[in-house]
Amino acid sequence: MDYTCARGEEYDGLDCRGKGGRLLSKENELFLTLCKLKHNFPESDLAARFAISQSTVSRICRTWILCLARTCEEINIWPSREHVNNFMPDVFRAAYPTTRVIIDATEFPLEKPANPDVQASTWSSYKNRNTLKILIGCSPNGALTFLSEAYGSRITDKELTKRSGLFSKLQAGDNIIVNRGFEIHNISPNTVAC
Repeated sequence: MDYTCARGEEYDGLDCRGKGGRLLSKENELFLTLCKLKHNFPESDLAARFAISQSTVSRICRTWILCLARTCEEINIWPSREHVNNFMPDVFRAAYPTTRVIIDATEFPLEKPANPDVQASTWSSYKNRNTLKILIGCSPNGALTFLSEAYGSRITDKELTKRSGLFSKLQAGDNIIVNRGFEIHNISPNTVAC
């Protein structure tokens, strides 16, 4: 098997080479996967475009998505205080000079889980469907700087923020901007303002 990601891990059971060896070059496999992620082309369309079977498209996408996820999880997207200050818009600097991150929770839809316990933990009354919830943070200039793990949508914003690990990244004097209804001021460290 020659499917490895940047960390050198192999993905057992995720072989996209087919019976006669690799059907596409690694570059075309990655391109196919990026087309799927960017444009959400149906697998049948991608199969026709790349002259391969639909099941091969599925295996290629699954393999590359796992590889990309494992590779990208090691990228540190949390900027230094100096970096945030250097790229802070002037209008923002005048009004909120100590802002380090702007956070909000967001929900992503998912198929209805078969397990009733998982169904209950992912049901969102707000979205009226099953969703996963994550905490997202961006710097004052709009760059994505924080993503939490995904949780069932029943988790409160307060609990999501506690579990996310965000507070461990902040330094004394940092300010967090949140929506009006996002009640985390009583759980943030004393050195961080919300």
